[in-house]
Order: sequence, then C-alpha cells, then structure tokens
Amino acid sequence: MIDLKPPVEATVTPGVAKLLQKDYYVTFSPTFPSQTKQVSGLTFQISQVNVVPIDLHYILPGNDFRDVDLSNNAAGEDIYPDNERTLYEVLVGFKPGAYLVHLQIPSSQYVSRLEQASMNPDVTIARQRYIGAKKPSDSPYDDPRLFLYFVKYLDPLVMRVYIEPDVDYEKAIIGLTVNKCYLTQIPSTPEIMRVAKKIPYYTELRW
Repeated sequence: MIDLKPPVEATVTPGVAKLLQKDYYVTFSPTFPSQTKQVSGLTFQISQVNVVPIDLHYILPGNDFRDVDLSNNAAGEDIYPDNERTLYEVLVGFKPGAYLVHLQIPSSQYVSRLEQASMNPDVTIARQRYIGAKKPSDSPYDDPRLFLYFVKYLDPLVMRVYIEPDVDYEKAIIGLTVNKCYLTQIPSTPEIMRVAKKIPYYTELRW
C-alpha cells in the first residue's frame, strides 16, 4: 500500500508518473485483515478511473511538527474511499522547503524504522529525526514518486510533517493526486496474476 518509485532518468521535463488505468488488473495481498475482507486476497479489474488533485498546506514554526491524518476520521483529511469497491491510488509530491515527512500506520507506528529501539524515528531527538524521513527532493511536487494505496476500512495513515529547526516558520505544501479506481472482482488466473499490480499490506513493508 506504499510504494516509492526511483527517480526517472534525467529529462528536460519532469517525468510523468504511471497511474493505474481503466482495464488494468490489481491484486491484494491475503495479509489484508478481516476488516478489509472486501479486497483481502482478491483480484480485480479497474472498470473506471477519475483523477482528482488536492493540495494540503501547513504553516508551522521551526522545530515543530503536525500529524496529518489522511483517513476519514473526524480530524482527518478524508483521503480514503467510502465505497468498498473503490481503490485510491494517491501520488504524493512535496514542494521545496525546510521540512521532512514521516509515514505512520497505524498512528504512532512508523513505516520506516530499524530494529534497534534507539534507531526508530523520533522528531524530538536530533539523532533519530532523519531515520526513514521523506524529504521534498525524494518525491518532488512536479515529479511525484511516492505512491499510497487506500481502501475502505484501512487503518489511518498519518504523515508527521516536521519543520527543520533552523527556520522561524515554514510552509509545507503537499500535493496529492488521487486516482479513484472502481474495482470489479475477477478470477485470479495465472495469466492475470502475471500482469496485475500487486498491493501489499503495510505490515509486509515493516518486517
């Protein structure tokens, strides 16, 4: 459900991210839990797509952070689907600035971390605030490389936006391109599985 694409080869203009399209196939890991049984271990064909861009803006003082919940919780940004047959493929791009972003799912559990307890991300500790952090250069606003995949009932994904300590204030601008994909279930034949986009559950990324 999280995918960071490598940089494209140098070109005159920004690379165009490859979005899922109508008639493409997607298959979900059986590791998706019972709360997401509508997709767990199943294969689908995309019957409709609709791309919706959204920008999120936050102004924060230096050495401060804000937790941005992308789910449909009461305090969330409502970037999760509300239909059991909808997949949101979300491209994330950051405008330049003195900030970094950590991904947490569920809340307070970091996606990128090391096994030793003192090597987990923590923006309040200088030695640990850069562990697993996404910088604006990792997924530029005009050339996004960070892909997120959301379905209904998925645990909330939180972006912890941290402002570097050497600035008074900074404006973090996060561009989201939400590719709404309507899913139609199909059999998981070997031929389809060879070409289907495989979507893992987040616990498989945090082993």
